Amino acid sequence: MKGIRFERQLLHKLWDNGFAAVRSPASGGAISYPMPDIIAGNGKRFIAIEVKMRKSLPLYLTQQEIKDLVMFSNLFGAEPFVGIKIPRSDWRFVKISQLKMTKKGYKVDDEVYNLSLDFDELIGKSIQKRLE
Repeated sequence: MKGIRFERQLLHKLWDNGFAAVRSPASGGAISYPMPDIIAGNGKRFIAIEVKMRKSLPLYLTQQEIKDLVMFSNLFGAEPFVGIKIPRSDWRFVKISQLKMTKKGYKVDDEVYNLSLDFDELIGKSIQKRLE
């Protein structure tokens, strides 16, 4: 249940910042179509977010999770992100190109996490100053 609470918090944060956003209750395999956890847009920018909550890093993702996120995003015209919530830390958003490949899929380690976007960078309120 904790994951849903964090997804809802992110949903409210998106709405509060001018993005219409919906949480996909069918994400996670309830239907056979690829579907991210949250879809949001403001008329100019559309984002699809696969939400992950972890106590610590690294975070491992399957090839199928990323393939589904990218497929949905391409069809919908959205930018795909993995949204990560670690307790007592702000949300971070990882671009697919930033993920590290593993033998079975992908991972987010400290290095990737530190290069990821914060919420303001995700929605375009501030510009990322780090090198990628």
